[in-house]
Amino acid sequence: MKMWKKVTAIAVVLLLVLSTMSIGVSAEGETGTIGITIEADKTTNLYPGDIVTFTINISTNFRAFAMRWPVMYTLKAFEPVVANDGNGDADYGNVIGLDTLDDPSSYLESGECPVNDPFGAPYAKSNYGCLLIQWTGGTTGTGVTNYYKPNGANALSFQLRVKAGYTSNRGVGTVAIPTTNNAKNVFYLQGITDPTDADSTYKITTANLTITSTPCTVNIIKEQAGLVARTGTSTVVDTDGPVNFIYGLNSIVADGEEIDETTIYKYVTPTGDATFTLEENDLGAMSTGATLHLYDAGGTFLADYVFVVFGDCNGDGVTSGLDTQVMIDGFMYTYEWSFGDVKDNATCFSCDTNANGALDPDDLAPLLDMNAGIGYVNQIYDPDNFFIEYSGV
Repeated sequence: MKMWKKVTAIAVVLLLVLSTMSIGVSAEGETGTIGITIEADKTTNLYPGDIVTFTINISTNFRAFAMRWPVMYTLKAFEPVVANDGNGDADYGNVIGLDTLDDPSSYLESGECPVNDPFGAPYAKSNYGCLLIQWTGGTTGTGVTNYYKPNGANALSFQLRVKAGYTSNRGVGTVAIPTTNNAKNVFYLQGITDPTDADSTYKITTANLTITSTPCTVNIIKEQAGLVARTGTSTVVDTDGPVNFIYGLNSIVADGEEIDETTIYKYVTPTGDATFTLEENDLGAMSTGATLHLYDAGGTFLADYVFVVFGDCNGDGVTSGLDTQVMIDGFMYTYEWSFGDVKDNATCFSCDTNANGALDPDDLAPLLDMNAGIGYVNQIYDPDNFFIEYSGV
């Protein structure tokens, strides 16, 4: 409530300033128009936690000594960013003045609207939060700083944060400055002066103030763009090491299933409207060494994930003596990866056919048994249940 008290106090100061000046009207100055446009620095593919900067462009046909705006925002989608304004309290909404409003003698303050339900439908308090922003011109030796931009200007900006747990998968968040008479009664009573007569001042009223305001909408995605293992499968999306791996593809060996643009969804699920492409390995196979390239909804590259099929060490899509030779060469330190972590690359990892986290001679026996038709590596990376013998063997 401290922030609201400061906003109120500034309004009182303004009235005191106006009371010391002559109050007059003219035929031209008795009416006023305000045109408001709200723009966001990002309007699509927003995720929980993202901070959006909104800018208000304001045009007037009069010189304003004060402007007070109720900025309504979808309550389920946004919350104001609170920053330190350097004045000993919090800046609710991180409001920053631009252009004329940046005058050092003026005051720019913000707070949460204290009125329970200020504007009713469609801006009910149950559905909308209200960020109250007020600018008050500073006093000088000759008068009060005023705002006059008949062709419009980016007057101020503020920040809202996308809330976590927004319920719509692709929801729409709205930011608006209402133009109802009720809103004008509460917030738009402003000290102004006729542009053609700088010595005459008056307060504009609901009856003679015309406001046009264009809301701003943004699209919000519930989940961060990424890749997860398909629920109910043995698939693992492993991002713990220097290389992102996809393994645990049990049907690849057990049922002879192939990885392609259709079957891949049996193993992994993209989140947050992410998309991906598949790239075969150097042998033209979708096996060990093949890659999934992940992108966000806007097409920005996020990460690569490399497939591992345990036992298919050379990545040609079958288990044979060629895989045995790759493994033996690894034991003989033919490859640089023989000295590193088993997860240094897909080839090394695929040689760990006993799932003990190391490349050693014990990995050779399961591979030989696979080649002899005794059983298969079931791809579930578990040393107690990794090699499955065929029934009756």
